[in-house]
Amino acid sequence: MNSIDASHFISFEGIDFSGKSTQISLLKEFLEENHYTVYFLREPGDTEISEKIRQILLDKNHHCMNEWAEIFLYSAARVQLVAERIIPLLKEGQIVIADRYVDSTTAYQGYGRQLDLDVVKTINQAATFGLLPGITFYLELTPDELFKRMNNADRTADRLETAGIEFFKRVFNGYKQIANLNKQRFCVIDAVQSI
Repeated sequence: MNSIDASHFISFEGIDFSGKSTQISLLKEFLEENHYTVYFLREPGDTEISEKIRQILLDKNHHCMNEWAEIFLYSAARVQLVAERIIPLLKEGQIVIADRYVDSTTAYQGYGRQLDLDVVKTINQAATFGLLPGITFYLELTPDELFKRMNNADRTADRLETAGIEFFKRVFNGYKQIANLNKQRFCVIDAVQSI
């Protein structure tokens, strides 16, 4: 991936209900007002294949999904998105904003599901062809605040959102570790603060 300029590739990370969608919308709006074309992509999703995988992953009826099946499904959706959308857009010099990317897999499956982090890193490397964002905005929200927001939400929780407080504590700690190890790429934002 050395031939691709990732400086136009922006990812947003954080546990559910951290405000990623709001911040992405604000950034996209700002860039478009300043005459930039922006492509917003979500994970998993934004290709025909990836959207079908998304349906499987988030379906509450699949509560018994094996954690290894889960990581490989996320990675299959990602490799399709990277190959079909992200790489071609970056080669054109376009701005790409991703709602989640490899750091979600490391946090949720590596730390949350307690999979071997070296194996997770290898899977992520393969699924992205080594492509990392130029910058990652991490909206930090504690698990306690997550559950407050989730209880006040007017929507049904998906399969991952029902994983429980201990799972989200591991995910939260995982994101902290990831941000600490990637200070050159990560911008940590307190997600409890006002917009």
